Amino acid sequence: MQTRHRDKNPRFGQQRDYGMIGIMTLLVLIAAWVLLMPLVPAIAGVTLRRFHLRSNSFVSWAVQFPIPAMYNFANRYEVHPATDSSDPDSNEPVDSDADELVVGERLINHFPVRIFTFADGRHYYLREGEDRWLTVRSSYRGQTLESRFHADPDEAGDGYVLRRLDPPESH
Repeated sequence: MQTRHRDKNPRFGQQRDYGMIGIMTLLVLIAAWVLLMPLVPAIAGVTLRRFHLRSNSFVSWAVQFPIPAMYNFANRYEVHPATDSSDPDSNEPVDSDADELVVGERLINHFPVRIFTFADGRHYYLREGEDRWLTVRSSYRGQTLESRFHADPDEAGDGYVLRRLDPPESH
C-alpha cells in the first residue's frame, strides 16, 4: 500500500483558500482595533461617535460594524418630555435637575440611541404620541461624548421623526 504525502501532492500549495485568509485578516484587524482602543484615544473617539450615530460618514460607521459593541463604554441615557419652553432647535439641555421631567434614565450596554430606535424602549417611551427628548452620554478613559435627540411625532401620526442636535463634543 502506497501512502501519499501532502508535500508530494501536485495540487498542494497551488490552491489557496482566499475566503479563510479574508476571515483571518478580518479577525486580526478586529483584535488590533479592540486591543489598541485603550491606548489610542483617536480609536476610542471614533468608536464613541459610532455609538451616538455621529460617525463622520456612513463608510466610517460601516467599517466598524464587525467590531463588538457590548460593554465598551459607560453609556447613560435620559428621556424627557417636551415642555412649553423646549425648543427643538436648541442645544441647551433640558433641565435634568427637575426629577418630575425625567421620564426614564439608566445605564445601557451598547448603542444608547437604540432606546428610541429598537424594541421595548421605543414602545415604552414613544407610545403616547408626544414629543420626547433623549440625552445620551458615553464615556471611556477620560473621553465623554454627549448627544441630544428630539423625537417628534410625524404628520401621519404613526411614527416619529428622530433628529439629532449636535452639541459641542467634550473630552
